Order: sequence, then C-alpha cells, then structure tokens
Amino acid sequence: MIYLFLAQGFEEIEALTPVDILRRAGIEIRTVSIYDTLEVEGRSKIRVVADCSIGEIDVEKMEMAILPGGMPGTANLESNEKIQQIIGQALKQDKWVAAICAAPTILGKQGYLSGREAVCYPGCEEDLK
Repeated sequence: MIYLFLAQGFEEIEALTPVDILRRAGIEIRTVSIYDTLEVEGRSKIRVVADCSIGEIDVEKMEMAILPGGMPGTANLESNEKIQQIIGQALKQDKWVAAICAAPTILGKQGYLSGREAVCYPGCEEDLK
C-alpha cells in the first residue's frame, strides 16, 4: 500500500498528480489526512477529502510513503510526531519514501539523507543534510 500524506497547506499538484498517475496505472494508493478529520485544505485553498486519517492506516502494510511539498504543508508534515515516526520506521525497514519539492527538507533535517542524493525546491538545499 502506498500512502500519500496531506497536511494543511500542501501543494495540490504535488499531491494529486501522483495519486492520479498511480491510480491510472492500477497501483493502490490512499490519501491520508494527518489530522482526525478527512478534509484538508491545500495551499491554493482547494479542499480535498482524504481517503483516511492517519490513525486509520496500517504502517506494517505500507510499501511507500509520499510527502508532497508546499508551504505551510511541508512545515505541518514536519511538525507532526506521527509522520516523523512513520518516516523513521519506513526507512529502517528499507521502504520507499518520496518527498517532493520542499518536503525533502523533512528528511534532511532528521539526517535521513546522509550518503544519499536528493533534490529539492531551489533555496531549500541548506536543509538537505
């Protein structure tokens, strides 16, 4: 199962395009609100109803986590303790973690990019440690 995590202020195209492409390819992906409510508002004020909330997911069945960028979406993902736990667990189990645009900074600040190559939104490179 692939989970794409949504936080208030996410970049809509960075979240919804991967979902659309993967579903067209027949790959199972679920959008996950990091809140108790399913409705999450993006950076451009587009409201999306997630498939489930973070409390409903089965991390053991997760094959990949996707973190869309956007501001303040990236900051909201980064400040969520459950997301930090999920990312850490996924990487320890050699599962895929994709971070788009500004979201790689979440991984960099935790030291997960050490010895790896990464790209990010221009101006965020300092946080790709």
